[in-house]
Amino acid sequence: MLRIGIVTCVLAVAAACAVGDVVTLVNGDIESVTSGMFGDIDGWGPNGGWADHAGFAKPNNGTLGLNFGFYSVNNDETVGQLTAEIIQPNKIYTFWSWAQGGGNDVGEVPYQIGYADTTGDLASFVELATSSHTLGGSWAELPGVTYAAGAAGPEIGKELVVRLGP
Repeated sequence: MLRIGIVTCVLAVAAACAVGDVVTLVNGDIESVTSGMFGDIDGWGPNGGWADHAGFAKPNNGTLGLNFGFYSVNNDETVGQLTAEIIQPNKIYTFWSWAQGGGNDVGEVPYQIGYADTTGDLASFVELATSSHTLGGSWAELPGVTYAAGAAGPEIGKELVVRLGP
């Protein structure tokens, strides 16, 4: 089982030739937790858990807050969020975070942007873009994934979903 560590997830939105807005993700920094350690990450699902940096210290975690999220890539788990953002035509969406290779310090994390085919249903995720990044033993800010919406398409007007995929 390969567990990937994640922390401080960010979603940015920009018009084709303009500086973008940052969309606030629910518990994007993984600091608000109501479950016990290793329990669910508030605001994220359907898989994943959280732990504290103090108990699982890795290089470069000094500015990342108290907690981090994790999930098991090799078990076909995903951890994502149905955002409040509605996909607009001709906008660029970027989802990125800090990540680390987990307990064995190696791995690959697929960042995904998509939409909910059924309103309010994270499980109805339809992929629009995926970009995978190789991880090592230190925390690193990764570029994540970017998706440029066109003038028309089935995703326009749908709820944006960001997730770390299988």
